[in-house]
Amino acid sequence: MNALESPDLSPAIPIFLRRLHADSTRRAYHREIERWLAWLETNAPLDDEVLPRYVEALRARKLSPTFIAWRATVIISFLRDAHRQGVIDRDVTAGYIPPRGTTGSAVRVLSSDELRRLLRVPDRRSWSGKRDLAALVCLGIGGMRAGEVCSLRMGDVEVGVGRVTLRVLGKGGRLRAVAFEGRNALPLRAWSNLRGEDDAGAAFLLARRGVAGVAPRGLRVSGVDYIVRKAGRAAGLDGLHAHLLRHSAATLAIKGGAALHEVRDWLGHASVATTSRYLHASGADAPVTSHIGKML
Repeated sequence: MNALESPDLSPAIPIFLRRLHADSTRRAYHREIERWLAWLETNAPLDDEVLPRYVEALRARKLSPTFIAWRATVIISFLRDAHRQGVIDRDVTAGYIPPRGTTGSAVRVLSSDELRRLLRVPDRRSWSGKRDLAALVCLGIGGMRAGEVCSLRMGDVEVGVGRVTLRVLGKGGRLRAVAFEGRNALPLRAWSNLRGEDDAGAAFLLARRGVAGVAPRGLRVSGVDYIVRKAGRAAGLDGLHAHLLRHSAATLAIKGGAALHEVRDWLGHASVATTSRYLHASGADAPVTSHIGKML
């Protein structure tokens, strides 16, 4: 394909960076873009082969597959945005499949149809069924870790109009908000209504009903995994575990158009390089704010 005629990409950088939410993300993306532009000066032209050439240059430096995938994704996002801005007149990323972020076998994930099948298993009329569905939604739609689900307290749950927001304490003491909207919020709302009022420090998801004189105990990680395995067997999906649902939520979010840096913040990852492992099934990110659409 013909090369683009030496476009000046510098005007596109600040506009692209303003679309990113976190200062740390803007700094990291800016650094990678400047590195790529320095590489491009001696590796022109800017044509449809620029990305394969760049990835081969990174591989020649013996960088890790995860780091290569992340750096390529940053440049893909920037070039697509530069095309949308009109700074370059052709999308040179079209048809390019980015490198995988991991070596070896891809992480197993559920398809959207399999996840829907799993979420249909719990009996929404029973106490345990409503509790189980709320836990599965936290994992498979919210992308939460099993330990984060068990750590939820009543004071961490905000039930609003059309939305339920959970304050989640993740690894490294990092706090984040995970929001569920529309139909995805209904199981959490139903469980919250059934759970009723309680102290802010009381567990949100209970292992069993409370009895007179005995404080109800919150779910433990082993209980969450049991809920996942039991629902998986009923749905004809053997070998499920809680973290597989987190993997599935992340991959489905990126497939649905969520930007990689947004999924990083949503999952509570310290680095976007960690999030890039989910590129194996999804392609490059795009600046779209939605994560997982209606699943229920």
